[in-house]
Amino acid sequence: MPRPSLPKPACSVARALEILGDRWTLLLVREILFGTRRFDDFAAHLGIARTVLTERLNRLVEADILLQTPLKPGGRRFGYDLAPKGQDLVPALLAVMQWGDRWLQSPETVPIRVIERTSGEELPAIQLRGRSGQLLAVDALDWAPGPGAGASEIAPLIAAYEAQRPVRARPVPSPRRAAAKTGAVRQRRVKPAAAA
Repeated sequence: MPRPSLPKPACSVARALEILGDRWTLLLVREILFGTRRFDDFAAHLGIARTVLTERLNRLVEADILLQTPLKPGGRRFGYDLAPKGQDLVPALLAVMQWGDRWLQSPETVPIRVIERTSGEELPAIQLRGRSGQLLAVDALDWAPGPGAGASEIAPLIAAYEAQRPVRARPVPSPRRAAAKTGAVRQRRVKPAAAA
C-alpha cells in the first residue's frame, strides 16, 4: 500500500522519513558501506524478499541515494554504489549503529566495530558539537524558524512549536568571572574628596 506524500514544503524530518522510514533503507546503505554491491548478495545478507528488494533499490536509485554502476568496467551486469546523497546518510547510519551498540548490546556482543582505515582506530562516538567544537547536551539546543517556516503547509506547526517552547533562562556568567575571562581589570572607585 503506497504511503501518502506529505505536502511540500513540510518538516525536513517528515520528508526524510518518506524515503528513510523503511527499515530496509538504512540496512541497504549499511550493506553498501560494508562492500555489498550485487542484488543476490543483498537478498542473501538481508533475508529480504526479492520483490521487496527490487522495489527498495529502485526507489533509492530514483531518490538519488544509490547509483547503478557496472560491476566490471564495460560489463553488462550492474551493482549499486552510494551516490553523494547516500554518502551523506553514513553519519546518520553510524549514529544509529552506535546507539544500538550502547543501548541494545553489551560490550561483549557488539557485532561490528567501525574503524578508520588509515589508523585502524575505532571511530569515536558521534556527538553533537557546537561551532567551537564543545560537546553539546540536549538541553543546550534551541531552534529558530527557517526560511521555509512561513509556507502555509508548515506554518501552523511552527506556530505550535513556538507556543509550546519553554523559555529557559540561560546561565549568565557573573561580572567578576566575565571580567577575568576578558582580561579586564577591576578598578577601585575613589570617593570624591569633600569640598573644603
